Amino acid sequence: MTVRHFLRTWLGAALCAGGAVSPAAFAQTDYPTRPISIVSPFAAGGTSDLVARLIAPKLSATLGKPVIVENRAGAAGNIGASFVARAKPDGHTLLLGNNVLVTNPATQPVPYDAERDFAPIALLGAIPIALAVHPSIPADTVADLVKIVKASPSKTFGYSSCGAGTAQHLAGEMLKNQAGIPLVHIAYKGCSLAIVDGISGQVPIMFNAISNLMPYAQSGQLKILAVASSARFSGDKRVQTMAEAGFKNFDAEVWFGLLAPAGTPPDVVARLQTAVTDAMNAPDVKAKLDSLYFETRVRDGAFFKTYLVDDLNKWKAVVKEARIEVTP
Repeated sequence: MTVRHFLRTWLGAALCAGGAVSPAAFAQTDYPTRPISIVSPFAAGGTSDLVARLIAPKLSATLGKPVIVENRAGAAGNIGASFVARAKPDGHTLLLGNNVLVTNPATQPVPYDAERDFAPIALLGAIPIALAVHPSIPADTVADLVKIVKASPSKTFGYSSCGAGTAQHLAGEMLKNQAGIPLVHIAYKGCSLAIVDGISGQVPIMFNAISNLMPYAQSGQLKILAVASSARFSGDKRVQTMAEAGFKNFDAEVWFGLLAPAGTPPDVVARLQTAVTDAMNAPDVKAKLDSLYFETRVRDGAFFKTYLVDDLNKWKAVVKEARIEVTP
């Protein structure tokens, strides 16, 4: 029997048995067939870019094809995200996304649907967002800060964030709503600029990634009052959570995850999930991320999908309650 005759006979039997044969049954057995691109939707040097570059060589070694990192920055991450959302769903174009995938659509029109346009592969980890103050603010706890603000109704207290519509901004609005205090939001074009004015005392209250705050807390230039995460920060267990400070369901973090375009075959997603889990758990990768206050906690695509949708709905509710409007 020739190979052609065998295939024709097998295909005929399959059609009789099932009526049709899915293209995915043939197309993905040899994945990957060419280099894989991980799109970082931000400029080189940021955390998303760094995580992508740390895992790329590990993925390449596991999958047997080159894995390159491509920076497609702009529009607060929307350009890179929409590029991947429109890419061919074959597992060769991936997104190293973070929480802007949900904070952006919660605050402004975006060129993608966070719930429908992606196939989550794995949640990789997060950097907690924390509340910090300048030492000129005589507060050692969140309760102290709330009392100080409430005791001075004629004084304006501003808090800084990394930009309008960011998770840091929305965390500040959560505090305003839950504590009932009139904080004024001051948006900066980036986290570093907010830190500069924070350590100078110009804007003495801030929500920022704990990775940005820790060096200045350790030098005494800032005081971290609480982390906005469900558990205490692994890098400093002395810092309480916002929940422990009396603010329930107060969870704000900069998370990172790997995603593919919607429609990517499940077997490809599963292979990528296994590969990226191994990459994230590699001792050298984990050590580097630990030094950046990145909390590695890899979760599968199903968990990531639920997590992403829940996070989107949470921020939509905060935006609605605070009546936030962000101009793209």
